[in-house]
Amino acid sequence: MKKEKKWTSSLLAVSLIAGGILPYNVMAAEVKADSATPFVQSQPIKTAKISREEALRIAQTVISIPAGYRNDQVELENNKAIGRTLWHLSWNLGQPGDDYGHINILIDAQDGTILGMDRWSRDMERRNVLPGKIDTANLLTEAKAFVSKHYGAYANELKFDETSLDSFKRGVSGMENTLVFTRQHDGIPVFDQGVRFTYDKRGKLQRLEFNWHNKLQFENNKGIKSEAEILQSVERDLELELAYLPNGSRPGGKIALAYAPKLKTSNDTYSVIPNFIIDAKTGKQLSMVDGKELTSASGLKSVLSTSPTSPPANMHLNEAGAIEKVKELGLVDKSLEIQQRSYREETSPYERKIWELFWQSKDGSDKHIYVSLDAQTGELISLNRYDTRYGMKMEKPEQVKVNVTAQQAEKTAEAFVRKVLPGRLSNLYTMEASPNYFGTDTNKIMSYDVSFVRKENGIRVVGEGATVTVDAETGEIVNYNMNWSKSELPDIGTIISPEQAKKKIMSLLKAELGYYTFPPFFSLSADQIRKAKPVYQISIKTKGQTDDAGLSYLDAKTGEWKSDGIQKINDSTQPVTDIAGHPLQKELQEMVDANLLEVKDGKVNPDQKLTRGELLKVFYIAARQPYDYYNPQQDSFFSDVKEESEYRQAAEWALQNRLLSREDKMLRPNEPATREFLAELIVRGLGYDKLAAKEGVFESKFKDEAAIQKRGNAALVTRLHIMEANSKGEFEPARQVTKAEAAVAIYRYLQTKELFAD
Repeated sequence: MKKEKKWTSSLLAVSLIAGGILPYNVMAAEVKADSATPFVQSQPIKTAKISREEALRIAQTVISIPAGYRNDQVELENNKAIGRTLWHLSWNLGQPGDDYGHINILIDAQDGTILGMDRWSRDMERRNVLPGKIDTANLLTEAKAFVSKHYGAYANELKFDETSLDSFKRGVSGMENTLVFTRQHDGIPVFDQGVRFTYDKRGKLQRLEFNWHNKLQFENNKGIKSEAEILQSVERDLELELAYLPNGSRPGGKIALAYAPKLKTSNDTYSVIPNFIIDAKTGKQLSMVDGKELTSASGLKSVLSTSPTSPPANMHLNEAGAIEKVKELGLVDKSLEIQQRSYREETSPYERKIWELFWQSKDGSDKHIYVSLDAQTGELISLNRYDTRYGMKMEKPEQVKVNVTAQQAEKTAEAFVRKVLPGRLSNLYTMEASPNYFGTDTNKIMSYDVSFVRKENGIRVVGEGATVTVDAETGEIVNYNMNWSKSELPDIGTIISPEQAKKKIMSLLKAELGYYTFPPFFSLSADQIRKAKPVYQISIKTKGQTDDAGLSYLDAKTGEWKSDGIQKINDSTQPVTDIAGHPLQKELQEMVDANLLEVKDGKVNPDQKLTRGELLKVFYIAARQPYDYYNPQQDSFFSDVKEESEYRQAAEWALQNRLLSREDKMLRPNEPATREFLAELIVRGLGYDKLAAKEGVFESKFKDEAAIQKRGNAALVTRLHIMEANSKGEFEPARQVTKAEAAVAIYRYLQTKELFAD
């Protein structure tokens, strides 16, 4: 788990417990709070020192509320899960058309501390500013002033994280950028604690998070090992295994073959890169949930069946058959009556037909069960069971009772899986039960998650199998999910050795020293004493890679680090060696720093002449668009782009964004990419292709004008200085573009498009 991710997960968890409001989303408004705004007091509240009016005043010192936003909620809550009395304040924007947004602010009702804010608007979603457009120095000055003003009591223990500014400047974190002030103790950072400012791509404050536990009990830091010693321990103990990596967004839903650390906890079932917590004194790996040492015995247990099993044949379940199947599995009883039923067919992430059924208690009590079934196999896909007992425990934690052990939960879960997935047992392996605690109290277990990992040919399929949640008081199954893709598994073929894989992984690992609290969630709790332990957090070096390392993996066939299955990760350990002295060196280096241009083995290959497919791929990577731009099961639009083609992703993206026309079903990806083709992509991307096609709108005065088929395109891109004519005044429409000139033209196109959006 990355440090940046942990902030979000803990805060979201708090917000869920705190009534479902996202407290760390605050928006700005220039409008006075409406005195008629409903005031909600959801439960008995101890006297709040901060009044409603004072809370609203404090909120507007965080950020000015823009015109059009209406204060539509003021709620006071005594939240026992986090040990604070809270003011929830929210504003919403609703305008004709598609302009809408929200601002949420969370304030401690006892001392007025700003705990969080979050803002979002449709307009912010539309923006996509390139790196280098934001005055980071000014934002940092403002952030420091804000910390001094609002968190002065904590200032002596806060230190600005310079790495967050470095990432911000280079724009490597996708759609958001952050400035982080980390809590320190004896010069050692406290993971997950401090103040975090998140900005959108225009430098507008989007989210503020304050995370601080007042009663941390710090373990002494004597005897801490060095980073080098810890990395040596990691290298000694690291065991790698082959893993199938499904990706529903990959062309055709293809599965990749990766090297991944051997599973030790259920929290790692979706991960294929090392994200460890290591005891800073012993060098042993610890569980991220409860801090217990993980031994070689941890991880996968035995398979559920040594005899081959296979899923049922097509059952073609109708509505009556689906309802009967649920009853046959014993999931509902006579106290419940069916309220809703629906049927759907889907192709993403893979083709399947699903029945969704909902039962509720006949006596009107808040007890219900939701079930989804595979209409073809009759297998249970998901189950959710709820009654008021859960809510009562959250309100009154003293009612939390633990009558079920982890071992009992595992047996219950296994029996359930044997009943609902009898045709999958020979491919399922049990993991140790993982407890879900009430807040930070490890003595109050709400439930256990028991994972069953899918293996094929003895190789783990990442993120697939089944998960069962068992109530720790009643032993009842309260939640269940099954995920099982249908894509063809790749042949093993020629792969790099585990030793080569380990060497590659170790070259990119870093160890960060810090204090860590177990469990790491709900760390806003003000009353409970929590122990903080010095640990090293092991993760992949982040410079130059995409925001979410969870999507990155080591390709077992090529030995390359990849992201999203196609885009390579720029390896920060190797400087770019082949652009020094290049006429476009400055622009190329900016693109490399922002991870907008692929680097392989320290080289950009700026003078490489591109094919049409290669040009689209450069365009796609530079545009930094979300990966899933087409249904992975749909046929390729272009007849000459196969589903396994490395260009299919970029081609489908370009088609959906109008860079390519639907009039031509042939892409011709292996033909040379000409300057005229590049100009056409740019003009279509700007949305001026029809205007440029009109005679005389954009005059061209090129010496080789007769050779240009679409003169308006050439005139426009040169008028905008996205592309340039040569020294002879020629556009050279048929000349094959190099990677450098294409990349820089695309970079200028993105800057121009951004300017036009303003």
